[in-house]
Amino acid sequence: MKLRPFLALGLPLLATARAVHAGASLYVDDAGTTPPGHCQLESWTRSYAPGQEWSAVPACTRGGVEYSLGVSSYDRPHDLLLTPGIKRTLRDPDGQAWGAAISLVAAWDVTQRRLEGWNLTVPVTLAVDAQGRTLLHADLGWSKLRGAAGALAGGLALEHRLSGQWSVLAELYADGSGEMDRQLGLRRALDATASLDLLAGCASGRRPGRWFTLGLNMALPD
Repeated sequence: MKLRPFLALGLPLLATARAVHAGASLYVDDAGTTPPGHCQLESWTRSYAPGQEWSAVPACTRGGVEYSLGVSSYDRPHDLLLTPGIKRTLRDPDGQAWGAAISLVAAWDVTQRRLEGWNLTVPVTLAVDAQGRTLLHADLGWSKLRGAAGALAGGLALEHRLSGQWSVLAELYADGSGEMDRQLGLRRALDATASLDLLAGCASGRRPGRWFTLGLNMALPD
């Protein structure tokens, strides 16, 4: 399963900024896409004070382009967001020293019936070792939110496969407004087509906070 979360929605006060970034359990995207002709589903629930988020992002690849449509629901304050996106891999990272892609994601607030913004990102994946046990993912993008000037945004994520079915995940992400988010956790491969993520996160800056994320990633039947 790819380490590519499709939309990254965090604390409710950060929901708009996160909605236009590609990501699932993690905020930082990788350079891979769903295999051509196949689909996958990334889903997660995020607990923070004082509420909860539920998100699901189905994605399919056709003609070399991955199309996705994320939906996220929040209970405090109540909100519903849709995040359509497209992503194209420029160089496939699988079995190679590095890979790159480009993605575009928009955010539509169903509750307010308005476009909240968009994000254009270039994710790059580097294999740190020859066996591909340790991968470094780097994102650099441009975010434009409603009522605000555009800003650079990006981050770094590390994925290290331990013995057995476990991997360590860690990341830093800056949204361009002075906020810095950090996450650390584990990924458990359930089989060749599914994995489970458990992460703890915290934010620093004008809106500090903490959260826990439980994510399920799975390939969909053909």
